[in-house]
Amino acid sequence: MNQVRSCWGVLLNKAQEEVGRIQAELQQLRERMLSLQASAQRLQQLHQDYLRPPQAGEVSTGMLETLNRRQFADQILVLIDRVERDKAQVEQITAQTRARLLAAERERMKMQALVDQDAQQVKASTRLREQRQLDEMGTMRFNLSGGV
Repeated sequence: MNQVRSCWGVLLNKAQEEVGRIQAELQQLRERMLSLQASAQRLQQLHQDYLRPPQAGEVSTGMLETLNRRQFADQILVLIDRVERDKAQVEQITAQTRARLLAAERERMKMQALVDQDAQQVKASTRLREQRQLDEMGTMRFNLSGGV
């Protein structure tokens, strides 16, 4: 065994690429969650604004406009529910993706251990071969010098 096997390096690279890909997915999920949270906040504020009764000094609205405001507020509630469902779905996908990341990290660590183990075996084999060569040279020298 003179060289480190390249197969372990290839497998390690694949495992590292998988970890990187999953980390990128998690980043996209975080960004999506932030976007959904911002949307939910805007919708909540909009809903509160539409439910607020007219302030003193504002022109009183007619019955039809009041009805339209309530319908629009109800539509905003439907949108808020939709955003909350989307947030729950993103949280679920994030949890699944984190589990996949842990599995990919374990796999990457296994591959790294195999690369390290193979390198140690090559090093030990090389050291043993060199020691044998030195022993043979010592024996030849001893025999050429006439022995004891």
